[in-house]
Amino acid sequence: MKYCATVAVLLALAVFCQSTIAEQVSYRDYKVYSIRVDSVEKHNVLKRWQDVKGVDFWDRAGYRVMIHPSLQEAFERFLAVNAFSYERIIEDVEATIEAERKYDQEYRRRKAASGRATVDFEHFWTNAEVNAYLDELAQTYPNLVRVATIGTTHLGRPIKSITISTNNGVAGSKPVVFIDGGIHAREWAGVMSVLYLIHELVEHSSSYADMLNKDWVIIPVANPDGYEFSHTDNRMWRKNRFPATILCTGIDLNRNWDYLWMFTSNACSDSYAGTTAFSELETQALDRVLKQYGSNIAVYLAVHTYGDMILYPYGHSWPFVPVANQAGHIALGEQARDAITAVGGPRYVVGNSAEILYTANGCSDDYVAGVIGARYAYTLELTGGGRQGFDLPATEILAVSTQTFQIYRTMANNA
Repeated sequence: MKYCATVAVLLALAVFCQSTIAEQVSYRDYKVYSIRVDSVEKHNVLKRWQDVKGVDFWDRAGYRVMIHPSLQEAFERFLAVNAFSYERIIEDVEATIEAERKYDQEYRRRKAASGRATVDFEHFWTNAEVNAYLDELAQTYPNLVRVATIGTTHLGRPIKSITISTNNGVAGSKPVVFIDGGIHAREWAGVMSVLYLIHELVEHSSSYADMLNKDWVIIPVANPDGYEFSHTDNRMWRKNRFPATILCTGIDLNRNWDYLWMFTSNACSDSYAGTTAFSELETQALDRVLKQYGSNIAVYLAVHTYGDMILYPYGHSWPFVPVANQAGHIALGEQARDAITAVGGPRYVVGNSAEILYTANGCSDDYVAGVIGARYAYTLELTGGGRQGFDLPATEILAVSTQTFQIYRTMANNA
């Protein structure tokens, strides 16, 4: 359970770097609204705001929305005119971010001063910390772990995968569980839940013989450039960091997959899909690894936050097109829901994403089900920790990660 010396050094450097980085994007007086949407018609009305500059739909259902101060009066008038019930759940987003940043800085100072060099889930890890930990696992557990660089981002960062297998870390001789996290940069809690899974499977492998009946292929940070940017410059950043136009940066990597991909004209939108399917180095890298295992993938999980949802394909159209083994997807999803509820977690909704939420093209779960041929494919929208949304308090990381672990375990054992 020991970090390598590199990680201890990284913790100390992070304290210095976080005190010297350029001023971050401020969300002072931005408010977050939780909106009751009880019909398809109302959902479609609300979506008129989706691509308005200064408006940020925080969850896939679109029912928690962050609004720029200059738009708040107009937005509240719109809600009143259209008879929406709503609550302001965060009065000042920047205050929430500042509290998170202060906690992280204090944590790192305490950790550096203590000289402890052990893994913990008391703070959100940086990309450098994630990579150092993966490399340390590969060195310490060569009979169980292989770590590979599966690609490189636009800014030159490695995209790393870890395979966990009793076959000397070489996956593929058994059915594969394939997981990616962090494809949306700001969804830090999803990254941490995946890291906790890795930690348990590797460092406590003797406790999980049941789970190691399958091989695991995991990309904990699928969007390293965006993830880093969300730590250093803009906490709410979602996309990668490819320059889409002279004025706008970033592609939504979960709209960039080659399954009924659809062009979107607004390059500044948070859901901009790119110029073509698989235009991005990150999705190309993931696709190469997925094709390596193909239909031997028993379960594919795209880990996101937030919304307490277990979603199965297809989400590209309405009325929705059900995945071939829809009944099996529902049954396995409900088993996972019951498992997390049994350990005190929230009660997840299980269903088709287009039916529960709305249609979206070029998503990874649709591609993995429709092209790769995985037996089960899901998007997990993990809990946001009550009212906090993406900004899950660091003090809740361990609780959310241990609860979510039951989803991973149940799906792996019952697929």
